[in-house]
Amino acid sequence: MVLLPGLDGTGKLFAPQVETLSRHFDLRCLSIPEDNRQGWEELATTIVNLIHHEHEQQARAIYLCGESFGGCLALQVALTAPALLNRLVLINPASSLRLQIWSRWMPQAAAYIPEWLYNTSGTLAFPLLADFERICTYWQRTFIDTVRPISRDCVIWRLRMLQSFEVSASRLQRLTMPTALIASGRDRLLPSCQEVERLKQLLPDAVTHCFPDSGHVCLLEQAISLAQCLGSLDFLPRSSSIKV
Repeated sequence: MVLLPGLDGTGKLFAPQVETLSRHFDLRCLSIPEDNRQGWEELATTIVNLIHHEHEQQARAIYLCGESFGGCLALQVALTAPALLNRLVLINPASSLRLQIWSRWMPQAAAYIPEWLYNTSGTLAFPLLADFERICTYWQRTFIDTVRPISRDCVIWRLRMLQSFEVSASRLQRLTMPTALIASGRDRLLPSCQEVERLKQLLPDAVTHCFPDSGHVCLLEQAISLAQCLGSLDFLPRSSSIKV
């Protein structure tokens, strides 16, 4: 399973899920450097090449899992090399962000905020991203320590990428790999439940799951087990086809 991170680009926010996922998958997580300025197609091609390299070492089923920003990236990778992937998992995909009115002015406004003020005011966005009442103190601190250092320029670049992300219905309809669409019912950042329902209508072989009480960054929440969720959707691999 290849994990594609959210806007932070670090993959650290997958950490609470690693222990249980690793019982079923050989995990790989992409890390995107802050100064990376590749567009969607270039970044997807880089990932495809990395997966090809791993696949050459040992041919196995490839599961691609993307969260938020990583959900868009996972779709781009699937469109770039559909035959490479066996299954696709999208968690609160940010493919709906360009349709949100507030997102149209965010990158432009952020560009005029001094770096020191950006670093101070960034905490105001935390309640939109995470429901701290559902996250233990340790993972709350991990979340803050992961998100707070992201530079203003990096955030602006990735928000602009999300603004430009658009995939036609006809292209989505050509993605025939089984796809799990997972959404948070109390996502304060994006209309994730509506988005996964929209994608389900377009993707030929898709199933959905909703965490009804979860926030956008749901994988940090104590009650959430991605492995258990995938099991309920019949998305865990057969023991004979995967390295444990």
